[in-house]
Amino acid sequence: MRHPIVVQTRPSDEQWSAILARGCDVAVTAGAGAGKTRTLVARYLSLLAEGLPLRAVVAITFTRKAAREMRSRARDEVRRSLGEARPELDPVERDRWQQLYTELDAARIGTIHSLCAEILRAHPAEAGLDPRFEVLAEGQVSVLQAQAIGEALAWAADDAKAVALFTLLGEQGLQSTLETLLKQPAEAAQCLAGPSDPLWPVWEAALIPPLRAFVDDDQVHAAFRELLALRADGAVARAETAGDALVAPLRDLLALWDEIHAARQQEDWSAISARLAPLRRSMKQAGRAANWQPADPKSIIRDLQALYDTQLSDWVGKGINLALDRQLAEAMPALRQVLARAHERYTALKRERRALDYDDLEGGALALLRDHPAVRAHWQAEVQALLVDEFQDTNGCQRDLVALLNGDGAKLFIVGDAKQSIYRFRGADVTVFRAERARIAQQGRSFDLATSYRAHRALVAGLNDLLRPVLGAGDPSRPWVEPFAPLEHHREEPGAGFGPAFIELHLTVGSKGGGALDRADRKST
Repeated sequence: MRHPIVVQTRPSDEQWSAILARGCDVAVTAGAGAGKTRTLVARYLSLLAEGLPLRAVVAITFTRKAAREMRSRARDEVRRSLGEARPELDPVERDRWQQLYTELDAARIGTIHSLCAEILRAHPAEAGLDPRFEVLAEGQVSVLQAQAIGEALAWAADDAKAVALFTLLGEQGLQSTLETLLKQPAEAAQCLAGPSDPLWPVWEAALIPPLRAFVDDDQVHAAFRELLALRADGAVARAETAGDALVAPLRDLLALWDEIHAARQQEDWSAISARLAPLRRSMKQAGRAANWQPADPKSIIRDLQALYDTQLSDWVGKGINLALDRQLAEAMPALRQVLARAHERYTALKRERRALDYDDLEGGALALLRDHPAVRAHWQAEVQALLVDEFQDTNGCQRDLVALLNGDGAKLFIVGDAKQSIYRFRGADVTVFRAERARIAQQGRSFDLATSYRAHRALVAGLNDLLRPVLGAGDPSRPWVEPFAPLEHHREEPGAGFGPAFIELHLTVGSKGGGALDRADRKST
């Protein structure tokens, strides 16, 4: 049944299907401008309309701002409904909605961290916490971590083994490494729990085979024999006399190959590794074919580029240095020690303040639900419907928390779009959303909201044409990359006061930290 308070939000047909799906978990993929928030609010109201208690419906949003928006929109819809003469609402029903309206401030609409804090405060004894604990803001976290890192660096400077890290990484490099690991506790835990055996033999066994495969490849050798013949028979010298632009990069390419070949005879993989990225950069498609006839060096180099990119680009990237890698591998035990010191000191500083950071909230709530059956049963009964927004920006810990609250299933509703995942630096893992969406598609129901209500036909078509070749069709070996999915238009023409559709691209050189974004913004104003 479509309750009038839900009808007044004016969902589209595709949104109605997601709003009313019941008896199973539901996953919604919502493209940009497809009415994701409208769908979430409408489903929230529809659950209340069916009689679920206000506190039994939990809506998890990505930010506090998003939570305020969702609560405000739900309140506006209820107020609008109560302010209109609706004969279909009998006095009892009207009184119920009036009561819900007054209680909306107590609704469980908030971030995952606010929910985790509530769970922990409700069971302080089981969690081993002071129920008056403070939740650290991001600025406070940075201050405490900086203090912990400073003390760990001071210890490392006086330790005979750890002091070598300053030579290897530099003080700023070591400090930056510790900052990154403290901000990514899951990765830090893996680092601290790494194997005690020497790492270099493990790394060496993984790194050298792809290098050897390229250097020993018969097609690579055949290509270089043809290019070396041009140097031997005077073709390079003749092209140089003609001023051909390919001569200089070709000389560099062959000189690097000479060095790689000599290092291969000595099994010196460190020397080989240091020359592979420059080798690729020297594979140029310059010059005039007439200066090389009857030879065709550009086609040979093009084949070499393809071989290199297929076999080595994922391994070498912008550069690889096995000598440095070996130093890093051998320094790992000392790095673990310094990281452990920083982690222990940061934990102590939080304990002194009876404070938890966001990772503590997630980890503590997860452990509480996982390890205490009575607590888990209480919250699974307490939560009768669970709505999660921006699921593409969740991590593995948050997914496990949601799964424990969901229990046997049939009450989870997730919304996300893997193409809009931008919070990897906060630990978000887009593969979590894709895996959960696939699970729900098999066991529950999955919906795509593909109609954009922000843009008209011409603009949507232009965006589809722009993004289709960029995003591609998807690659099963790269589960973190979401394939292209076209948007559909809702409006045929631009809104009143808007001109014809156009797409404007702004390109700028440099990094964000170096001011590139500012230059792009100035260009677009």
